[in-house]
Amino acid sequence: MPGKKEIEERFLEDELSDYRLYKTIEGEEKDKTLKRLVAKLSKTEFKHAKIWGSLLGEKNIEEVEIPFKARLRLLTYPIVRKLLGIAFVTKLLERNEAKGLEEYKELLAGKELGSAELEKIRGIIGDEEHHEKLLLEQTQKHEARLNYTKSIVFGMNDGLVEILAVITGLAMVATSSIIVAISGIIVGVSGTLSMAAGAYISSKSEKVVETSLNGKISTQTKPSKEAYYTGIFYFLGAVVATYPFILGAVGYVGILESVVSVAIVLSVASTLIAIISDTSIKRRIIEMLTVSLGAAAVTAIIGLVVRIVFGIAIS
Repeated sequence: MPGKKEIEERFLEDELSDYRLYKTIEGEEKDKTLKRLVAKLSKTEFKHAKIWGSLLGEKNIEEVEIPFKARLRLLTYPIVRKLLGIAFVTKLLERNEAKGLEEYKELLAGKELGSAELEKIRGIIGDEEHHEKLLLEQTQKHEARLNYTKSIVFGMNDGLVEILAVITGLAMVATSSIIVAISGIIVGVSGTLSMAAGAYISSKSEKVVETSLNGKISTQTKPSKEAYYTGIFYFLGAVVATYPFILGAVGYVGILESVVSVAIVLSVASTLIAIISDTSIKRRIIEMLTVSLGAAAVTAIIGLVVRIVFGIAIS
């Protein structure tokens, strides 16, 4: 169990990390509403850092070094903002505040700190709850954009999983990379059309039901746009799974390259899904990799059995 000083040092680093993140966003953000919000949050986080600094006897907390993970987050923010938009970034910040609030509540319930420190923590918790509320309100304003991000991520996720399963089974009986590649693309195109149509119908039906029950639609998304994003990124997922065979890989080598590529992209996609849906990132990655690689393994075994038992080889 960490001692009193270790706890204080960790929370000082956490508050400084959040402060510097908000200052980075404030300096680069073009959206005026979010810019004003993070400016307000950064001041409060710095106030919290000063509280922890005073407990540790740190006179100049600006010189305290933050962990590598936090520094990396500062560098990746502009990339995430550009690729995934303001809705996702706001959701990410809200999730970060919720995590911090939970850690403070756990600390308050523990017995590591004295009564004076706990009193200060109660004040910090009040601030953190207010932060979470502000970011939640901001997230709700961008709910439509967040739904489009969901369509992008879920579309790619399905393309990765489904096409990997198809081509691993086919690669076990096909000796030609061209056959596997063309088959993967054909299945990818048909899956794209099917997924896009399904997304459109699902979104349209959801709006009809919501209107009949509530008299209004809560999320202003366009079914056609959701279908477009789902379909396009499903196809991109299919290309990721198929590209080793497009480049000429065959057999086990092609399967291995495809599995590695899908595993990497699927881990990223699963992380995004976990953030959007407020679930465990680690659990989501393990779950999706298990399902994807499990399906690929089953179809590979079926393909191998067909080749050995029936002597079928496509060339």
